[in-house]
Amino acid sequence: MGRTIEKARFIARPNRFTVRCALGSEILEAYLPNPGRLWELLLPDSELYVIRQETAANRKLQGLVVAVEREGRPVMLHTLACNDIVADLLGRRRLPGFEEMRIVRREVTRGSSRFDFLLEEGGLQHLLEVKSCTLFGRRIAMFPDAVTSRGRRHLLELAELARRGTPAHVLFLVGCPHADYFLPDYHTDFAFASAFLAVRDLVRFHPLAVDWQPDMTPGPNIRKLSIPWSLLERESGDFGCTLLILHLPGDVTFSSSGSGRLLFRKGYYVSVDSVHSGLTRRLQSALRKPAAARVGGGGVLETLKAAADSRQIIPIRTAEPLEAELASAIARVADWTLSTAEFPGEPAPPRFFGMTDPPLTRRAFVELLLDFRINRLEKHLS
Repeated sequence: MGRTIEKARFIARPNRFTVRCALGSEILEAYLPNPGRLWELLLPDSELYVIRQETAANRKLQGLVVAVEREGRPVMLHTLACNDIVADLLGRRRLPGFEEMRIVRREVTRGSSRFDFLLEEGGLQHLLEVKSCTLFGRRIAMFPDAVTSRGRRHLLELAELARRGTPAHVLFLVGCPHADYFLPDYHTDFAFASAFLAVRDLVRFHPLAVDWQPDMTPGPNIRKLSIPWSLLERESGDFGCTLLILHLPGDVTFSSSGSGRLLFRKGYYVSVDSVHSGLTRRLQSALRKPAAARVGGGGVLETLKAAADSRQIIPIRTAEPLEAELASAIARVADWTLSTAEFPGEPAPPRFFGMTDPPLTRRAFVELLLDFRINRLEKHLS
């Protein structure tokens, strides 16, 4: 990187491109050049790799985040620096699959998009787009960890350019040296995963596992990962389970005629549901606040959605019936559980799992998501 990298303790992420961290006894606001969700990386007290920024009258951020530590290893977060690293690897012929290619130009425009590299091999020009992958479980890595309409557009435009005779490549720089497989994250971005499948015969995909060193240079071994296409085709449907997370800023009492009262004390609530078709539509509709926002004016779930000041829904796309197993797993990490079984005819999920703090700041909850979204797929792989 050329500048001194220091370790800092993650405190909070006020917005998508800013983190607050503790560097010794000093609290810094630092720039995070990564738009991903990074749920499994930016957990309380995670260790960040930070470069101090020169202070200036017009500079509000005193640091630059380049990486975060996970399982004792750094994971690159600086997406902009990845292209420079790829350029260096290309120049030294260290990039598997690209050993005979040379860089013609960086940042080349084709149609309505700009791609990272124009390469040449044997007189034939190739296009290369680079993506930084930070989402991984034990053996499987996934991209993206946030919806990327730009990434989907790149896939479709590269496929069209390939049809016209220009070979097109997408390189996923995976920050996990022990990964063996790569998949598009169909849970998070179903449209990207669908495009990934649709262009598989036109665009050449290169998921490469990198072992980042403490100075944020790639280690000596860079491996190509396998893409289990049949598993992707089976699992990436518009069905599965959803986790709805609601925050109640105050206590809410639900009453049903002749069925008693149920107190939901302030805090965070998670409910689990199965969706057998139309999961994408469910995601779009689940976050809408009920038109009639009167507490107690509908079913339990509608009452809580009306009272909540924040709503978040997390999909787990799967062909397997996971609702009961998922609910049991969440119950084990929750602070309390409430059942609506005493309300006959309630259309809402039968149980709500309560937590005092945001579930996505809890390591146990985030690891649960990794297990159900990624690690459980290992049983289908050799």
